[in-house]
Amino acid sequence: MQEFRPASVIADDAELAERFHRGDEDAIRSVVDRYGDAVVAVVATGDLADATARAAEVFVDAQAGEYPASDGFGPWLASIAAERSGSVAPTLWAAARAISAIDPEVRAALRRHHLDGEALEARGESAPDLARHELRLDRRLAHLGDTDDVRAALADPRAWTQAGSDLSDRVITASRPDDSETEMAHVPAIDIDGGNVPAADLDSVEPEQPSLVARSLRPVALGLGGAAVVLFVAVIVLSAASGTPTPPNYVLELTPTGVLVEVEGGEITVTERDAGIEIELDALTLPRRAADTYYEGRLVLIDGQEVSAGTFAEGDDVTLWGGVALDDVAAFHVVTGAVADPGAAGDVVLKTDLPRS
Repeated sequence: MQEFRPASVIADDAELAERFHRGDEDAIRSVVDRYGDAVVAVVATGDLADATARAAEVFVDAQAGEYPASDGFGPWLASIAAERSGSVAPTLWAAARAISAIDPEVRAALRRHHLDGEALEARGESAPDLARHELRLDRRLAHLGDTDDVRAALADPRAWTQAGSDLSDRVITASRPDDSETEMAHVPAIDIDGGNVPAADLDSVEPEQPSLVARSLRPVALGLGGAAVVLFVAVIVLSAASGTPTPPNYVLELTPTGVLVEVEGGEITVTERDAGIEIELDALTLPRRAADTYYEGRLVLIDGQEVSAGTFAEGDDVTLWGGVALDDVAAFHVVTGAVADPGAAGDVVLKTDLPRS
């Protein structure tokens, strides 16, 4: 399904990139919080001990670069990480981004599920709760298709690696001017191979010439490296154009009203898009409705009116849409309905209030 990238999101990315480039500490922390795990995943090798340090270098490189707003902030940062690591891993980047959106308290259980093959209901965790988060993870990667690459990425320990807690501090420290560099600018002579060379004469010092073989191979290496980065950017940008999920506005818990005693609750992910409000609903304990009956999602507006967001028969991975402004919505209800009497006021089964801005 084609997903839209709202103009407000593009403007927010550009504003954040401009502040990030200036070295604004709040912007740096925001960027690192959003993309840190994915950058670490791409630059990590078999030894993950220094992955945070290499990730910090990626963000510092990004600060020194010029953000091409047309590409999107994420794909641009991904291309820098790919160039720094020398790898092409767009699926790994997407998997790490999706995993970073999963609640930390259930991430460890899902990691064991994907890396060790552990069943979701193992170790006493709530199977319905983990299944709901697994559905959210699958949905965030749906634009890549059900492919071996996606399954391999989720089974890769790097995708589950979390950035070190000091990553933001590393980037902030590296972005500050180094006083020693300022002092060195006033040193009249520089030691080269044991001899003092006046700074004014540095242009006359000829660098050591590389060998003929090195000079011959350099264009080939640069060409291959450039081709890899171009391929990485192309895949990431095409993924974005074909449906990379945009950040949701809210993820809210649905509260059962007690009308159906077997219903334990659920969750909705609310995202405002150009086409309207998209509501991704997971309520696995909703029993399937019998023939000629259904559930209906209703948006309750601040003036008391109600707008239908669509109907469904069971609560497993449902997508609903409402053609109203998000700021006008006060609550969301799941109600029962019947084909024979579609206008009747059904019973409210699940409900949640939307935060007011």
